[in-house]
Amino acid sequence: MNWEAIGAVGELIGAMAVVITLVFLGLQVRQSIRTMAESNRLERAAAIDRHADSISRWRGRLMENADLATIWLAAYNNGDLSEIEILRLNNLWVDFVNTQRANYGRAKTVGDEGLARQAVVSVVMEVTASEMLKTLWEQTHSMVGLASPEFVKEVDRGISEGNLEELVTFKEMTINSRKRSKQATDFMKK
Repeated sequence: MNWEAIGAVGELIGAMAVVITLVFLGLQVRQSIRTMAESNRLERAAAIDRHADSISRWRGRLMENADLATIWLAAYNNGDLSEIEILRLNNLWVDFVNTQRANYGRAKTVGDEGLARQAVVSVVMEVTASEMLKTLWEQTHSMVGLASPEFVKEVDRGISEGNLEELVTFKEMTINSRKRSKQATDFMKK
């Protein structure tokens, strides 16, 4: 055998190795893309679950504690509150805003704009429902803005724009639920 033949065989083997490597890398990239897409889908589902769970926990506090529910309704009605009730309302408000802020951040992280908008609209609806809650927002929004300036900007924009006629506050849901419950009770009596 001459050296040229050996060199040609070596080049052929090297070319085959490159082709095999490229095919293998292509398969790995394809598998990686599939895995990443599945991971993103699971992250979005987890963000939705965490969003719903955090709101359920917050609302559960109102359902389980009549005093807190009374304080929250008094805020809607701009009622008189004692110092301790104001303290409880302030903390309930901060918890509500932080819950929505965290939901907004998670939604933005996974790219779910609808969920992010829902978090913003929830705060806007409560702020525009009552002068007392509006005052609380004005007192706390700069603090919230330290951690989430984009969230605060979106809430402030929602407050100034309005356009939320089709949405309801927690108070309206309660009143509407009471009306529906009475209608259902009346229907059942027939």
